[in-house]
Formats: sequence, structure tokens, C-alpha cells
Amino acid sequence: MVNRKVLQLEQDHQDEQLLAAVKVIEDGWETLEENVPVYTPDLQFFENLVAEQKQVMKRKLIRELAIFTVAALLIVTSVLFMLYQVPSVFFILQGVVTVFIMAYSTVSFVKQVNGT
Repeated sequence: MVNRKVLQLEQDHQDEQLLAAVKVIEDGWETLEENVPVYTPDLQFFENLVAEQKQVMKRKLIRELAIFTVAALLIVTSVLFMLYQVPSVFFILQGVVTVFIMAYSTVSFVKQVNGT
């Protein structure tokens, strides 16, 4: 019976220490909340931020579409020129590209299967 009282007293002492630590932490949080101001930006700030981001994305989209269009026109023009002016070069180029794609695909597949 004596052992139980000793254990109970030690547990009560630990509970008091725990409650004291919790009190110190709560006081610290209250002090922090009092000393650090909380500032929430107004709605206009976020609306301006969204509008600026939309403008940046629109400019980027227009630039990328222009680059894509110019590159596509150059490729199509050169392919059509070769097809009508120098058909032998066109067919050789088609064969080389086909062989290259097949070889590249095969090598990639083999690497993927081997795990390298």
C-alpha cells in the first residue's frame, strides 16, 4: 500500500509540472498574439495581383503562338518546296527520318526494359 502512495505522489507531481508547462505555453501564445499585428490585405490587392498575372500569361501565350506559327510555316514551306522542286531529296529525307524514329524508339524501349 505504501508503494501505491509513492507512485500516486510522483504522478501528481508530474501532472503539476505538465499543467505548469501548458500554462507557460498558453501565456506565450497570448503574448505573441498581442504583440504581433495581424494584417489581412484588402480585396483590391488580390484582384490587382490576378489581373497582372492574367496579362503576363496572355503575353506569354501570344509570344508562344507566334513562335509556333513561324516555325510551322517554315517547316511546311521547306517540305513543300523540297517535294515540288527536289523530290528525290524529299523522299531521301523521309526515309532518313523514318529510320531515325524507328531506331530511337527501339533504343528507348530497350533502355526502359533493361532499367537503365
